[in-house]
Amino acid sequence: MAKAYGGGVRALDGVSFSVRGGELVALVGANGSGKSTLLKVLFGIAQPDAGAVEVLGMHPRRDRARLRGAAGYAGQEAALDPEMTGWETLRLFHALAALPGRDRERRLAETVEEHGLAPFCGRRIGTWSGGQRQRLHLALAALHAPRLMLLDEPTASLDPDGRRDLWRRLGDWRHAGRTTLVATHDLVDVAARCDRVLVLHAGRVIADDAPAALVAAHAKARATVMLAHPPREQAESLRMVLEALPGSPEVAIDGAAVTLWRDRHPDGGEPALDVLAAHGFAYRGFERADADLAGAYFRLTGSRPPEPARAGAGRGRGRGRRG
Repeated sequence: MAKAYGGGVRALDGVSFSVRGGELVALVGANGSGKSTLLKVLFGIAQPDAGAVEVLGMHPRRDRARLRGAAGYAGQEAALDPEMTGWETLRLFHALAALPGRDRERRLAETVEEHGLAPFCGRRIGTWSGGQRQRLHLALAALHAPRLMLLDEPTASLDPDGRRDLWRRLGDWRHAGRTTLVATHDLVDVAARCDRVLVLHAGRVIADDAPAALVAAHAKARATVMLAHPPREQAESLRMVLEALPGSPEVAIDGAAVTLWRDRHPDGGEPALDVLAAHGFAYRGFERADADLAGAYFRLTGSRPPEPARAGAGRGRGRGRRG
């Protein structure tokens, strides 16, 4: 499918994939890669410019009402009335979804318990924190127990406990046979819990596989050094020197960030730090990471790894001159 916005921005550019029932599938990619647009197209909020889309055997736009009875969607923005309490909001959405009234209170009580809303559900939403509103937003999307959940960065605003509880809930849904597509930046949780990962880049799916398969195919151990100053005209000669180190690392220099990719880390200290020091380069941060899903993502998309901690401030300390 394809979708473009004004100004020639192509949000989706030939996206094609299928999802099996009961899968927990992550959509990962940088902001603007097309994740949100894709979820909106699948739920019938946005219309693709080209291509065919089928969701649960239905056309998202033509069968919109029927699809919304079988699927749940939680976007990044929660339209909640700040003057209403959580209970009032849940009862309103229950009525709007035309769910059976005879078991309304039981279903709402289950939802409140499942999403951890009980301590504050009787208060006006305007007094809630961002994370509490996010919990209610997700609860409303799941109120009718849909077969398919489409979630756009659902852990935004959640504290660590909320993130843990959400990912545990997604796992429970998978075991219950529900299908979930979740756009997220939580790569550690994706690696541990998801069946598949779709990596989006510039509106295209550039990788689609199980997390472990992506790591095996694309990730390497990485060492990232943040120099005190960019090497500028010396960048190419510095890259060649570093690539001659034992293990023949792949080297990427992006501004002041120097990243070395290897099959495995060398034993002992990091020889790149000695090379940098010998050539007069001071550094202000250094970190190592084993091959993981984040590393696969960085190599697939060409993104720069996160800036390392300052030298001497934590893991990955090495010898060399500090800036």
